[in-house]
Amino acid sequence: MKIVGFILTITAGLLFLTLIQGCASTAEQEDIYGNIIGETTAEIDTTQMLTLSEENKTLKEQISKLETQNSQLQREKSELEKKIQSLQENNAQLTAKLSDLGAQLEAEKQKTRELSLKLSEYESQPKPGATELELRAEIVKRDSEITEYKRQIRDLQAKLAELETKLTTQPAETKPATVAGEAKLAYPGITAETPKIAMTEKQFRNYYNLGLNAFKNRKYKMAISYFDTLMRSSVETNLKINAVYWAGESYFALKQYEKAIEYFNYVAQTKSTKTPDALYMLGRCYAALGKIKEAKEYMNRVLKEYPRSPVAKKAKERLERL
Repeated sequence: MKIVGFILTITAGLLFLTLIQGCASTAEQEDIYGNIIGETTAEIDTTQMLTLSEENKTLKEQISKLETQNSQLQREKSELEKKIQSLQENNAQLTAKLSDLGAQLEAEKQKTRELSLKLSEYESQPKPGATELELRAEIVKRDSEITEYKRQIRDLQAKLAELETKLTTQPAETKPATVAGEAKLAYPGITAETPKIAMTEKQFRNYYNLGLNAFKNRKYKMAISYFDTLMRSSVETNLKINAVYWAGESYFALKQYEKAIEYFNYVAQTKSTKTPDALYMLGRCYAALGKIKEAKEYMNRVLKEYPRSPVAKKAKERLERL
């Protein structure tokens, strides 16, 4: 449009010059022509300058916005890099802890093997002496420590898996919970990979009595070691359920109520002579945890399912106080 206007202006100027040629001299004609061209060019230059100035201002605003967006992206990138670095550091720390626990576990296994070797030498004797009992107690202690190390390793492995999931931004895979009673009951803390401990029924009863004595003397951790050993023994007897129950009582005395619940739950599903006591103790565990609704449910179960049991009276008294 500017060019067309310029052409029209020039054309008008030429026509004007043609009209004045007859009445103006050559010099006057050149002055008039120059003035027309100069004024037109000045108008075009001024318009272009204004347009360029506006375009320049718009470009500067766009550049400023882009720089602001770039700064924001840089800050977000920096924060993400810090988070990734933190996760990697946590991963490295957990890996180191896992390695340490693995070494400790291997050391404990070695000690247990050495003690088992010493024990086998005494087993060849017709009558076991006091030294054998000491060795067996030491093995029980080591087995308990190994179990604890395995639990810690499982916890660390779970944390490592969670961290790796976060780093790779993949959703964690969840497994459905197992409904209690659908499969064959396994003793608390015992898996299919747990090795059996060979012993006779006489030795089993010996250990059972040692565990009860330790419980009565308030040596609860020692009692747990004895009862856990009995659960891993090769002997099949109803006293095993009693061992699970007394292990639960020991954990309750140590105020480890969640752990005690695990043992009492097992006994409650066996329908044994210890089932009413286990239900009563489950009520006490939940009461200690402040879960009064669950505590009342278990006390009511004792009264409803085992009204003539020796523990029913205590359950009724507890229920009235809840």
